[in-house]
Amino acid sequence: MDYKIDDIDLEIVRHLWDGRTPYSDIAEKMGLATNTVRNRVNRMREEGALQIIGLLHPEAVEGHQAAFVGFKVSPHYAQETLQQIQGLTGVVGASAVSGRFDYMAIIMFNEEHSYKRFLEEELPRVDGLTGTETFFAVAGNAFQLRYVL
Repeated sequence: MDYKIDDIDLEIVRHLWDGRTPYSDIAEKMGLATNTVRNRVNRMREEGALQIIGLLHPEAVEGHQAAFVGFKVSPHYAQETLQQIQGLTGVVGASAVSGRFDYMAIIMFNEEHSYKRFLEEELPRVDGLTGTETFFAVAGNAFQLRYVL
């Protein structure tokens, strides 16, 4: 990504936390013109640096839960594995990480897409997988996700 967010952009993003704050309110708080705020938000969105989305707390949706899953893979498969993980049902996001895992993903489950189904049907689709470890989210009122199921 070539676009670099500056301090003004960051302050605008802080004011957009709930995604519904009017640009005019942000402009007033920051001492900017409304058009300046609008143009900066539009530029960040066009460049892929900012996405304004709705998030929900998984516990607020009956029958849903979320987990962090760590993946270990054979080095031979490292290049293609991240794309495969990102394509699994229920994956909210995945990234290469440092530490004892090669990749971590946040995954959402429900009655139809259960953890058992994930283990039996989704994980076998990942080439070179040598191990996983799952950490279910059990608390945290700031833990919100994009809905993917």
